[in-house]
Amino acid sequence: MAQDSSIDSILLADCGTVMTKVVLLDRVGGQYRFVARGEALTTAEYPWSDVTAGIRHAAEQITDVTGRDFFNAAGDLLAANQQGADVFAATTSASPPLEIVLGGLVRDLSVASAERAAAGTYSQVKAIIASDGRGGLTEEERVNTIHKAAPDVICIAGGLENGATRPVLEIVETAALACSLMEENKRPRILYAGNSQLRQKVVDIVKGQAEIRVADNVRPTLTEENLLNVQEELDEFYRRNKMTQLPGMDALEAWSPTALTPTARAFSRMVQYLWHLGDPSSGVLGVDLGAANTTIAAAFDGHPFLTVHGDLGVAFGGERLLQEQGFEALARWIPEPLTEDEMRGLLVNKELHPASIPQEPGGVWLEQALAREAIRGALEVARPGWRPGAAQPYPHLMPLCDTIIVSGGALVNAPRPGQIALTVLDALQPIGVSTLVLDKYGLASALGSVAAVKPLAAVEALDSGGFVNLATVVSPVGRARPGDTILRVKITYDDGSGFSVEVQYGNIEVLPLLPGQQAVLELRPTGRHRFDVGLGGPGKGGKRRVNGGMAGLIIDARGRPLRLASEPEERQVQTRQWLWDVGG
Repeated sequence: MAQDSSIDSILLADCGTVMTKVVLLDRVGGQYRFVARGEALTTAEYPWSDVTAGIRHAAEQITDVTGRDFFNAAGDLLAANQQGADVFAATTSASPPLEIVLGGLVRDLSVASAERAAAGTYSQVKAIIASDGRGGLTEEERVNTIHKAAPDVICIAGGLENGATRPVLEIVETAALACSLMEENKRPRILYAGNSQLRQKVVDIVKGQAEIRVADNVRPTLTEENLLNVQEELDEFYRRNKMTQLPGMDALEAWSPTALTPTARAFSRMVQYLWHLGDPSSGVLGVDLGAANTTIAAAFDGHPFLTVHGDLGVAFGGERLLQEQGFEALARWIPEPLTEDEMRGLLVNKELHPASIPQEPGGVWLEQALAREAIRGALEVARPGWRPGAAQPYPHLMPLCDTIIVSGGALVNAPRPGQIALTVLDALQPIGVSTLVLDKYGLASALGSVAAVKPLAAVEALDSGGFVNLATVVSPVGRARPGDTILRVKITYDDGSGFSVEVQYGNIEVLPLLPGQQAVLELRPTGRHRFDVGLGGPGKGGKRRVNGGMAGLIIDARGRPLRLASEPEERQVQTRQWLWDVGG
């Protein structure tokens, strides 16, 4: 690895399920700057069967822009003194997920905590074995369940500290028996994350039957969760047993001075960093919408929370969603008539051709509807594990989030900024005042990974405009009749000009505030409705300095939670109006 003081240029790669992105950071005028990026198809599959080929293809686009070569004729990474880069770092989400069987005592306590821990990694839960009487499985049935699932990992939770012992050991004995009946090279690893007093007994039971690892108890008390250590262990399993199986990983690891990082973990690291830059009383939220995975990363009170929803992205999982949740789950977000057969055809085509771009409006609306449902699904998994503290004035709604980062090609490449903003607002339904930040160049995960190599580079590249403001959004909380005036808004620009508007309940108002422009925003809830705009409580107003964005300043007065019309024709009129309101 190059010495820290000599690191000038940094080449970063992210190998996704469908696309591979490469970013170049370089020291310009004494500071690190985002210089260029390239994007190409991920080449893990036939006919390439080598992820490094996609990295080279993407890097060639940077070469066309900068004139710098990063690889020699043999495909090897060039050093800086050969016009290459000082440091290379990579993230990936292209590997298949870990397959996990969860075991625990109480389905709504220890098992639920283990589920949330697994959801913070690239994992798929294949089966759950609980001992709280639900299902009444015999030991033979449990062994058969594990054998049929053929997992990579059996994660066993259960037993509060100083709590139950015998039921936990029974689950461990079942897991060890199931492993002993499998071929030795196909046996899953066992990860124990229950009552810490039983660790030695667990090791003794499993010894010789499977590889055993122990982690901190995921549910040490009735009210406390401790997920990070289990997630670190699962991440390590993922690195060793999934990431290393990607073709070309040997070369990729040889290029990088640091261990390759799962994309979601690097994304979470960047979200946590942004929390330290903002309002400590609010949270920061990140959404990374991929082809096969949807990642929700949050930070509250400095603590990171990560959820990877591996069942649904914008390319894979749409047809299954249609089968499981029905036509209306997607149709409710689409402003024009679309039959179920047409919808299924578009979803199947997308899975067959995941890099394709919708050519007709119906395809665009469907992709954005799928994006809403993917984000909503990930959010449903993520929220029960959050500890937002003071940022949670309404337990049934979203916490206050000062900044919301939006990443992922399907969002970034939407035809109009207003469509991106509306998709995010419909899916997340934030409250109070938030800034939507667009990761336009796909830098978030890359900067999260470079922080392990050169933290200053991540900070300076971010400050140099790696992210762009999409919109400042005000989302009042309360209920009124459609058309009632609930809020008076006054905006004063830096040149002294300004104007005032009254906002009616049920509407979206978009006020002009361009990128790079700043203004003072004054909010005054009106009348008996006493709406909460996030400035101190119901009925309280105030002033706040805000930044402009590509979609302007949005007042989302549709209410929380969002309510869609019950009749399909009315919903189409409603969603069309919202699109027109945001310029979509």
